[in-house]
Amino acid sequence: MKAKPVTVTLIGAGSLAHALGPALKSAGYKIDAIVHRHNQASRKRAAALAKKLKTKSLSLDQVIPASQIIWLCHTDDSLAETARLLAQQPGWKNKIVLHSSGALTSDVLAPLQAVGAHTASLHPMMTFVLGTTPRFADVPFAVEGDRRAMAAARQIVKALKAEIFEIRKEAKVLYHALGSFSSPMIVATLVTAERVGTAAGLTRKQLRTIMRPILLQTLENYLKGGPAAAFSGPIKRGDINTIHRHLQNLKDVPGATEVYRALVKSALMDLPSAHKEELLSLVNDSVGL
Repeated sequence: MKAKPVTVTLIGAGSLAHALGPALKSAGYKIDAIVHRHNQASRKRAAALAKKLKTKSLSLDQVIPASQIIWLCHTDDSLAETARLLAQQPGWKNKIVLHSSGALTSDVLAPLQAVGAHTASLHPMMTFVLGTTPRFADVPFAVEGDRRAMAAARQIVKALKAEIFEIRKEAKVLYHALGSFSSPMIVATLVTAERVGTAAGLTRKQLRTIMRPILLQTLENYLKGGPAAAFSGPIKRGDINTIHRHLQNLKDVPGATEVYRALVKSALMDLPSAHKEELLSLVNDSVGL
């Protein structure tokens, strides 16, 4: 006799929930409900996702712990309040409650643990943007929490064909900062590069075409050989005059000089470079630039 599917309620209807809901359903889980908070945008997103998954959309105050797994997939700042509100409902004994924050630990779910739930944090190291459908296969998930909740988390990750590793509670903030450096801060660097490119007379459409090959090759080099093997250009060569001219010309591009200086200093800490002392002196010296 075929086992009944494990049931899941997703609280939140943002980019992660929109990726996770269909993936869980495809992996054999039953999505009982998509839960929204009390604003129109959240209600619309929840209704759209619920329709896609052929399930119901609920407000937070309508939630009862009917599912075997309740997964909080919304902003960090609201997790403590959501846990407090949910814990006021009866019926949490032996339920699995997860949250997807990369920075917060399972301790934020303490009100639910106090009423009998098993709790863990389960965070995918992946970027999620509405309108895209990232694959979960091979995505690493960081988990910490109590043993029963972590066991349920491992089953989810296995079903998604992803990877899982345990993270120490005290390491979560730095782990999440790693994720910020790995995606949004790369985008922040790229948007700075776009400002430089438009100052050089190129359109943003042109820039994405021009930058694409070097970006893809740099990432491939990094993944294959590590940072030192992927590093090239005037910092590695120690081209003092070129970097000086860069700094002189970047001063009229908003924010670019500060980003350039910070990245040069970071590169000089760990990456191979000729004339390191002279370069460090140059980027630390603002006189005449």
